[in-house]
Amino acid sequence: MENENKVGPGKYVKYAYKLYNEPDGELLFEAKSDAPDEMVYGVSQEVVPGLIAAMKDLAAGDKFEVVLPPAAAFGERYDDNVVTLEKEIFERDGKLAEEVKVGAELPMMTAEGFRILGKVMDITDKEVKMDFNHPFAGKTVKYVGEVVEVRDATPEELHPAAGGCGGGCCCGSEGSCSGGSCEDGCGSEGSCGCH
Repeated sequence: MENENKVGPGKYVKYAYKLYNEPDGELLFEAKSDAPDEMVYGVSQEVVPGLIAAMKDLAAGDKFEVVLPPAAAFGERYDDNVVTLEKEIFERDGKLAEEVKVGAELPMMTAEGFRILGKVMDITDKEVKMDFNHPFAGKTVKYVGEVVEVRDATPEELHPAAGGCGGGCCCGSEGSCSGGSCEDGCGSEGSCGCH
């Protein structure tokens, strides 16, 4: 790859890495080189800030290693991110959706239309307790990886179309968008056609 293709603004980047819990060296996650993660520098919102900084100005084939505290990685754990939601949000045709089980991670939507993942902590007769902290929140982590590809991002990659239901969407049964206001999110996978 040419030297001018370095990680920076306007670049599409593929990168492979191993993510470790720094204190004990436990492998938390791996993105292999045949299935790397990808981002558009300065556009993709879901990439850890400290990782973006560690890859800046690298080219394809360059390796990186960085240790990040929670503030530069997945954030701190917050009790406010553990919420109790009405069980009916997770129901289809009056029954709890099959994928809603303790320990399951479910994609949901905030009232503002942002997609978030929540882990089911507990299910009662009327409520579902969800943890919206990132699974690695509160951890000091170490990334060890390699940049796989760097190229100019396409116009579509630089300006992704807004998808989903938009703000204020509340999910109804059978994946329909019923309008209204959900303070903490939509139901399970596929709800509202947002995914």
